[in-house]
Amino acid sequence: MILKVAVTGGAGAGKTVVCDCFGRLGAHVISLDELAREAVKRDSPILEAIADHFGKGILRADGSLDRRKLRGIITRDARARKVLERLTHPEIFRLFEEKVAAIESRHEDAVVVVEVPLLIELGIQDRFDVVVLVEAGSDLQKSRLMARDGSSAAEAEALLGIQMAVEKKRPYADYVVKNRGPLKEMEVAVRKIYTKITRGA
Repeated sequence: MILKVAVTGGAGAGKTVVCDCFGRLGAHVISLDELAREAVKRDSPILEAIADHFGKGILRADGSLDRRKLRGIITRDARARKVLERLTHPEIFRLFEEKVAAIESRHEDAVVVVEVPLLIELGIQDRFDVVVLVEAGSDLQKSRLMARDGSSAAEAEALLGIQMAVEKKRPYADYVVKNRGPLKEMEVAVRKIYTKITRGA
């Protein structure tokens, strides 16, 4: 039986880095952000539905989704965010279940680590056996978002502002990883968690 581990946390907290650490230890890693990109790839029915609702202005010249422009819309409008979730989530989770089934068919006792940015917000934590929360200071998160996405300070603050406060997420977490210091410290913390969950499994 596979063990499903959710890695969650705010934007720019370092979820991907933590997942990469788990991957190096032997876990199978799935990113819901990557599945979201697959769901809205150019010429997909989901992207067509998004363009029908939000207008062709959210498409790039080549017909692909302008993620930064769409992000700007949904950070300002909660109703727009709900519409986007309703359009995309069924396909994202279909792709997710497909990937988990493929892993399970090859490795019955695999550890599957899943990067789930909105785990608590969507109320899907019960789909997972273990929840790992990644924390970083808001200033650090903002600077990472600006460097990673080319966001302005205002855009980064807006994105962080619509997310659930980390204090409200902690009660749902089985483990918390602090991502505020050297990478080596975080790697040690992840290794300890991996050892515990695999022994427990």
